[in-house]
Amino acid sequence: RVSPLCLSYTLDNDVLTTEQRQFYEDNGYLLIKKLVSDKDIERFRKEFVRICNKEVNPPGVLIMRDEIRRPNFVRSEKTVNKAHDFQEDEEVF
Repeated sequence: RVSPLCLSYTLDNDVLTTEQRQFYEDNGYLLIKKLVSDKDIERFRKEFVRICNKEVNPPGVLIMRDEIRRPNFVRSEKTVNKAHDFQEDEEVF
């Protein structure tokens, strides 16, 4: 007799395999390659850069960065370590 899986965080359906569900239970994340197209990733990246450079200002967005006080410090998306509450940006969502 095979014992049924006891999984807490996913539903038994045709979307995820048993192996994917177990991986999620064990690790807390699931990687699905090519879920988002390269075209969309590039579009999101460009919008993220625009948000970081304050070219656009979606309501409620909070950008946190490590700023080093040096004469040659360049503010860019590479200095951002957290972005919060950007769900109001129409390009990203």
